[in-house]
Amino acid sequence: MMEKILLTVLDAFAWIFRLLGADYEQVRAIVAIKIVMDNRRQLVTFQKKAKESGNTFWQTVFVYIIFGLFIGFLLSAIPSFRFAMTVFFSYLMVMIVMTLITDFSSILLDTSDNTIILPRPVDGRTLFVARATHIMLYLGQLALGLSIVPCMVVFFMHGWAVLLAFGVGVVLAILTAVFITNAFYLLVMQFSSEEKLKNIINYFQIIMAVAVMGSYQILPRMMGRFTGEFFEFSLDAWSFLIPPLWMAGALEMVKLHLFDGLHLGLTACALIVPFAGMYVVNTYLTPIFNRKLSALSGGVDESKTKKVVVQSAALPSRRWFTASSVEQGAFDMVSKLLSRDRKIKLKIYPAYGYVLILGFIFIFRSKDSLESTLAHLSESNYHLVLIYLMFMVQQVACHEIPYSDDFKASWIYFSAPLAAPGEILSGTIKAIFARLFVPGYAVISVIILYVWGWRVWPDLVFGLFNNMIMVLLLVTISKRYLPFSMAPSLRTQSGNLARGLLTGVMIGMLGLIHYGVTYLPVLLWAAIPAQLVVVYFAHRDYQQTSWEQLSL
Repeated sequence: MMEKILLTVLDAFAWIFRLLGADYEQVRAIVAIKIVMDNRRQLVTFQKKAKESGNTFWQTVFVYIIFGLFIGFLLSAIPSFRFAMTVFFSYLMVMIVMTLITDFSSILLDTSDNTIILPRPVDGRTLFVARATHIMLYLGQLALGLSIVPCMVVFFMHGWAVLLAFGVGVVLAILTAVFITNAFYLLVMQFSSEEKLKNIINYFQIIMAVAVMGSYQILPRMMGRFTGEFFEFSLDAWSFLIPPLWMAGALEMVKLHLFDGLHLGLTACALIVPFAGMYVVNTYLTPIFNRKLSALSGGVDESKTKKVVVQSAALPSRRWFTASSVEQGAFDMVSKLLSRDRKIKLKIYPAYGYVLILGFIFIFRSKDSLESTLAHLSESNYHLVLIYLMFMVQQVACHEIPYSDDFKASWIYFSAPLAAPGEILSGTIKAIFARLFVPGYAVISVIILYVWGWRVWPDLVFGLFNNMIMVLLLVTISKRYLPFSMAPSLRTQSGNLARGLLTGVMIGMLGLIHYGVTYLPVLLWAAIPAQLVVVYFAHRDYQQTSWEQLSL
């Protein structure tokens, strides 16, 4: 139904496509197929779903409507109209750019269109216009989801005239975001290989996952700390360098009837730059973009051989953590995949961002000012919270490591002459600890020592061993799977509420014990040998896992 509506809307603007020099009938046919495929494509937002849905696009629109509720609340809460509009258009453009880079990177950089369509009587400009139209329709619907609630807020607070200008501003913001994204891709493609480009996109996906959580966790808590003066700022020449201010300035001109040079200039930028940018993209950047795509599809990454040599020699720490050759093999395999596999990194690395966000929330949850909180931070026990937040990274990794799209390759475990799989499991958990936990814990330790001083270094030692005990308890109580041996579709079948609650209780008890012994430093030092004994026996038990104890 929606496909027919979108194509009908497209038909009304057929003259624009012909004006751009594209064959409209071909554009319409290509866009129709791409719209159908949108609902079958698995997006970053829903990649952890057990079953593929035929309505992933509408699920995404619903999520964006929820985000729109949040931004609508901000618009109604911010006293300055200029600041509120700047916040909205900044949020909208960032979300559009990040969506293009994360969910649409596979489409923007897809070389199969060139291979399948260009050999037919379809020119490059028609193909690019079809791609751009598909993306604009997709982003338009997402922007509509983000803008529904803000539109209602704008209408009730500022009236029809501002609402109409607001709608035009949303369209202009989308065009500007598309132009910025295309320019970004061309800039990166100019100076990097296909592999580096994919890595950059992967890190953008990780940043977006963290930013989405951080935006709705931190911003509402910070709103109450801001005074009215924070929301006031004056326009100046630098305003022309910030695209969201173009739209905010244009809307302010409509609302307050301000026709000075700055407001007229910002309005001109809002109206001219998006269309000029799309003209530049269509006329000059499209041929370059297509040539770069062809180079990506036909080029060979000459650094692959070097990478294997460098990374295979860069694992000396396995000798510090592992004893047998089987453990070393598992340690090497998991370590390399943790650093190379983009899907694994996308599932696990956002946990580092969540640690920062939760640490910020715990430390600044009081009603005191930021200055007062920071001044008295060294007198508090908040360093204990930071010590145990890093466990979240291990917890997420232990949950994600068993699952892989290439799970069928796990036949190698069962064909190898292994008496028991325990050493593979212990090598896996040691790789998670060494590659994910230790670097993060070292950074947090430096921060804690800088803020709280050397008096808390016994807490860091005690917390390190407690984190070891916690991860060993987690993997001992949980079902035991070989690394990368399970299909992602089996994820929901492997959960166990009772195990999760038991693990949470035991971890909470360890944290309370640490908090209690901080009042008796003698007990803290006395408990460390006991911790080492617990780590030794828990690890030995896990290392002796038999085939019968394994979950298949």
